[in-house]
Amino acid sequence: MKKDSFLFGVLVSVASIALTAAIVIAVFFAFGIPPANNLKYFLVAFVPAIVLLRYYTKNLQFMKTAKAIAVVLFVTLTAYIVFLVRSFEVMLK
Repeated sequence: MKKDSFLFGVLVSVASIALTAAIVIAVFFAFGIPPANNLKYFLVAFVPAIVLLRYYTKNLQFMKTAKAIAVVLFVTLTAYIVFLVRSFEVMLK
């Protein structure tokens, strides 16, 4: 697989977001914190994808990969915000 491809960017960004979210969940369970009450801390899961976006844009100049990372970041971050708003509305009722 070429390093500068849309598919590679999607795979790298989804993997980084999923791995970081899994680490956040593991930390929650290690300390006995309920993840459902602390959904805002999952925002940390998007930081590695942002760092990857900068790395592929500035250092390597792989624009196809960077575009894919930006698309995945936008879609997942939008879905995350919608999920937070919906869960907050449920908590208010």
